[in-house]
Amino acid sequence: MSQKKTSKEERFLQKLNELANGDPEVEVDRYLIGRAMGENTRSTDHSVQMLTKINFIKKTDDNKIHITPLGINFLKQ
Repeated sequence: MSQKKTSKEERFLQKLNELANGDPEVEVDRYLIGRAMGENTRSTDHSVQMLTKINFIKKTDDNKIHITPLGINFLKQ
């Protein structure tokens, strides 16, 4: 069986969810996630922009983000 390839944004969302322990109230520094994935600042900002646009994450103060219930539901699929 072939496994579905995940996009960079999906992996970013998975890492955010992992670092937040699946709690949509927990805020995580976006650049911490990017560094954990081996991504540079520009790539991290692009992932955040794309995931914010589709309402899978929300930006809060400074560089903090949190996953939305919609983002959690996407990961469960």
